[in-house]
Amino acid sequence: MEIEEMKIKGEQFLELEFKEMPVFWERKMSELIKDKVILDLKNAKKALEFFGDRTVYYVYNLWRGIERYKKIKDEYKLNFDVTLLKFGLFSLTKDGETFLTYGHKHEKNRGEFYTVLKNECYLLLSDLNKKKSIIVEMKEGTSVLIHPRFIHRLISTGKDCLVLGIVPEDAGHDYNIVKNKGFPHHVFMQNGWLKIVENKKYEGFSIEKVSAKKLSLPIKKLSQILMYPNKYKKFYKI
Repeated sequence: MEIEEMKIKGEQFLELEFKEMPVFWERKMSELIKDKVILDLKNAKKALEFFGDRTVYYVYNLWRGIERYKKIKDEYKLNFDVTLLKFGLFSLTKDGETFLTYGHKHEKNRGEFYTVLKNECYLLLSDLNKKKSIIVEMKEGTSVLIHPRFIHRLISTGKDCLVLGIVPEDAGHDYNIVKNKGFPHHVFMQNGWLKIVENKKYEGFSIEKVSAKKLSLPIKKLSQILMYPNKYKKFYKI
């Protein structure tokens, strides 16, 4: 899915240029440490003190500034957001927990659609009732429909990653569900390899790894799938 109003610059480290500048916000390392949504707090605090308060990711609200997405919001009640997740580690060395988004669950029974516009990353889904986590390997051009039963977050894997998210405007974000706990599983870089680490604050969670696929849906159909996930559950493959 191409965003005509946005130009992507760079390969490993990304920058964005917009014809119409949307409203955006950024999440700093200090916020993720303060709310204890990462696992390795000890080394994260050392990195914060040494490097300063780095930006971990930016979120651009396309529906707040770009006319085309304002119209889509008015007609289909969908918010289009672009997340630029930076690559980095919560560490002073080449080993450590990788950068990630805060993570959340929807307050209402609404789905969400993610598609990678540039590079690649992980999408972590955790079903707290079934005690099951899924690491979705998302490559450029692949997409995932996220069922509302999952708490979910993006995790960087080696390069800056650009992800488009589409969600009903009334879905809401429950951040408290992960505050002071994090997720059942976290990802670390170790000797140049990505390693999945269990969070001891959760018990008995299984983990599996899958790959995202390419998925294209008309906006009208997508809006129905996201608004009524139980009715259209056959579309939610994960």
